[in-house]
Amino acid sequence: MPTPTSHWISTFLEAQAAEQGAATNTQLAYGRDLKDFDHWLARRDRDFSDATRAEVEAYLVHCSDSGLARSTRARRLSAIKQLYRFAFEEGLRGDNPAIQIAGPGQDKRLPKVLAVEEVDRLLEAARNSGRAPEDRQRNTCLMELLYATGMRVSELVSLP
Repeated sequence: MPTPTSHWISTFLEAQAAEQGAATNTQLAYGRDLKDFDHWLARRDRDFSDATRAEVEAYLVHCSDSGLARSTRARRLSAIKQLYRFAFEEGLRGDNPAIQIAGPGQDKRLPKVLAVEEVDRLLEAARNSGRAPEDRQRNTCLMELLYATGMRVSELVSLP
């Protein structure tokens, strides 16, 4: 029989998928993040139902002290905030202990870019790769779409 906190996590993730259309990778990451928070709380004889704002903040300090990247800490806080918003809306809690906690923000990094020669080689490889002319046209279209839009490969392969 699942524990009450694992039930919170599974119910929350199901709602995220159904109502928000959360991507599978997002659900998996949130599930891992919330299980980590749950284990951290359990070591303190606490759980989601009775955690305080101070405990959520202490968990985030623990994550920082553990050397987690700023982006990882921001995602973990996002998962916790969304879980508690869901719990409040569903009547599982009368408050949201994470509502006013500010996140660590994101690292300011510029995206990595390819040199012009590298892009030319990729496009040329696409034009020449494939058994049939249709395959080569498809490959060229896919590479040019990636190059022109900057979309992620996962977004490209999920296009209809």
